[in-house]
Amino acid sequence: MAVPFGNPGSNRDIAYSYLGLLCQGKSDFDHIEPFREDEFFFAALQIDTVPSSPTLRQRLDRAAPKSDWESVILEESANLLHDFDVTVSPIRLGRDKDRLYVRLDIDVSPFDNAGTKKQGVSRTYKGHDGYAPIFAYLGLEGYCVHVSLREGSTHCQKGTPEFLAESIRYAKRITTVPILVRLDSGNDSADNLVVCRSEDTHADFIIKRNLRRESPQVWLHTA
Repeated sequence: MAVPFGNPGSNRDIAYSYLGLLCQGKSDFDHIEPFREDEFFFAALQIDTVPSSPTLRQRLDRAAPKSDWESVILEESANLLHDFDVTVSPIRLGRDKDRLYVRLDIDVSPFDNAGTKKQGVSRTYKGHDGYAPIFAYLGLEGYCVHVSLREGSTHCQKGTPEFLAESIRYAKRITTVPILVRLDSGNDSADNLVVCRSEDTHADFIIKRNLRRESPQVWLHTA
């Protein structure tokens, strides 16, 4: 049942074939080759054609600049968690612990790509060369609702207001419990507060204070 190399397949077959790989924890394009003769793979995904490794790579590379696949995948991931009614465990806050919140933790997590020459690898704030992707995790279970790859030297606040707004919207697709955003001091910015206080992305928040040139003694006196 092998598919000829010259048969590129439809866009649907291309997308479903790669999703079939990802569902098995495989991401390398070359991993598609054994499935070109796998009858169960065809039947399970209800596809007519399984592309070759070069075709899969070329078609996905060609599609990337022309379509917003990332937002579609993130939206559908959020919808999937909602439709399957997954458990999103809240936390209790307040003086009498009478308030329920689902926490949304957002932070940059630098990767160590030292010794590589990949595009975008640069010095991170951790002191090594790599990327500095930002992640958003929901609930005690830590469902990843948003992620964005960034160059290593990117400041942690760059693009964060937009990322924060999108993360809150994805989180609200999954749960109706009030959202509690938690950010580190690197994201102590008025722009993030505007997002959390806006009508369509409203969320309570805990943001660690960045003292900058402020005196700790002044805050102690205020407390």
